[in-house]
Amino acid sequence: MSGERVLYGVAGSPGIGMGHALVYREKPMGSLEREVTDVKLELERYHNAVETFCRVTEAKADRVAEMAGKEQGDIIRCQSAMIRDPYLNGQVEGRIASRQSAEEALSASCDLFIDLFTASDDEVTRQRAADVRDLRGAMLRLLLGLPETDFSALKPGTVLLAEELSPSAVSVLNSANVAGIVLGKGGPTSHSAILARALEIPAVLGVEDRVLDTAPGEEVIVDGNRGCAVFSPGQVMRSVYESRQREFLQLRASLREFVGRQTVTAEGQRIHLFANAGSVADASRAAGYGCDGIGLVRTEFLYLDRTSQPGEEEQFHAYRQILSAMRDKPVIIRTLDVGGDKELPYLDQPQEENPFLGCRGLRFSLREEDMFRVHLRAVLRASAYGKAQLLLPMVTGVEEIRRAREILEEEKEVLRRRRVAFDEHLPMGAMVETVAACLVAEAMAKEVDFFSIGTNDLTQYILGVDRGNARVAHLYSYFHPAVLRQVRQVLEAARNTGTPVGMCGEAAADTALTPVLLTFGLEHFSVAPVSLLPVRKAISLWNREEARAVTEEALALDTEEEVRQYLKSREKR
Repeated sequence: MSGERVLYGVAGSPGIGMGHALVYREKPMGSLEREVTDVKLELERYHNAVETFCRVTEAKADRVAEMAGKEQGDIIRCQSAMIRDPYLNGQVEGRIASRQSAEEALSASCDLFIDLFTASDDEVTRQRAADVRDLRGAMLRLLLGLPETDFSALKPGTVLLAEELSPSAVSVLNSANVAGIVLGKGGPTSHSAILARALEIPAVLGVEDRVLDTAPGEEVIVDGNRGCAVFSPGQVMRSVYESRQREFLQLRASLREFVGRQTVTAEGQRIHLFANAGSVADASRAAGYGCDGIGLVRTEFLYLDRTSQPGEEEQFHAYRQILSAMRDKPVIIRTLDVGGDKELPYLDQPQEENPFLGCRGLRFSLREEDMFRVHLRAVLRASAYGKAQLLLPMVTGVEEIRRAREILEEEKEVLRRRRVAFDEHLPMGAMVETVAACLVAEAMAKEVDFFSIGTNDLTQYILGVDRGNARVAHLYSYFHPAVLRQVRQVLEAARNTGTPVGMCGEAAADTALTPVLLTFGLEHFSVAPVSLLPVRKAISLWNREEARAVTEEALALDTEEEVRQYLKSREKR
């Protein structure tokens, strides 16, 4: 194909890369069906392949950890645990016992997980299907004696294009040679995207339209900031992107000086900058940037992508690891926040017509009380190893908080009787992410130790917009005047009652909103690890007078578009 054209997807890894296309197509495996006459021998073949897979995977994970950090190595290492999953192994062994080949048995058993994850409404869970496909492909190559594709020695200036790339394939890429990645499938939460970000390789994912039609060697520009790829760019487009690339590299270099520094405004006012964590790896990465603690642990990471709920011991060890990574800095552990777009496939939950208005967050925990009690005991036990705090999601009134506290106190008594150590004064806070919580914030403040504003859900509930619905998603924006006024009201209520308050939604990470949030009095920001340095730098550029002037102008505007465009025009980075 010739002539300049642009394909759009989603931004998977920031940066701008320019190079020439290498198109990768997965080779078909051929038929997996084979007559099995010796079941014992077939089981032995399978178990030998598992041992080889784990040995190779561990070695690969060690290389990735050395190159990109421990948490990236853990992404690869988790596949060893996956292949040893008792349920998966039981499925494979049962099929082999019924005289299926090891290849066919493994493929069919992996398909069960792939179908389960793909059917989920939660994007993070859907992306885990790619991990299972990766595992299946590697195991099948071992069983069939096929060579693994070697991506480790690509030519400098390569732009790699594929329908999908496995995490193990991305993990061996050399960022000195790979200018960018363009994939037909995947999203920003996929493990391939996470690894690309760690390796600082620009990536665009979910480009479903004609990715594999690209001619080998065709010039490609990968814009991982805007989520698009330009093929056969003309001179004007090439010149524009050369300028953008220089600006991006200068910005990235300017952020490195903020690693490990305190977060302060231009006048020296101390601001507390926390990280959101959805895994132990996230917490470790955030600690490397020098955050003030973890402002949100998404405990769902222990409950999703599996066939049964985690026990008390597993949860306790995970929370303890995160607390250890923070070395006596605060760690706010949000209780299980499922429902809405996050379902637990192993629980027999009825389908809800409006799941975002249904049994989710704290409502779910109070309904599934036995599960909630196990969850609370694990957090309490972990609290003996650091500065843990407990956070309740999807709160709409004081009665829910009181019932949660009753259960917490009962579980404290259980641990006392067992003579198990825990923090007797474990702070408990509430998420402010519903309109009801905003309107009764002062009453709720008497029941909790702190607030955390969750702008992602709060925006959706204030505006009546399902952010997962493509037909109305364009209406979802935390720049809307109604959202900003509600956030200001909550911060005023917190100030009136002396209640510490933080913000853990996406709005906290948007540096266009930084002057507004500072003017409103927000002193505790919690953002994704990748946003820590940009937000720290943005905060350092604002003084009180400038921020107040910008905020007054923004609040005098009437529409979301006017507010957004004005704040973006005044953004400091």
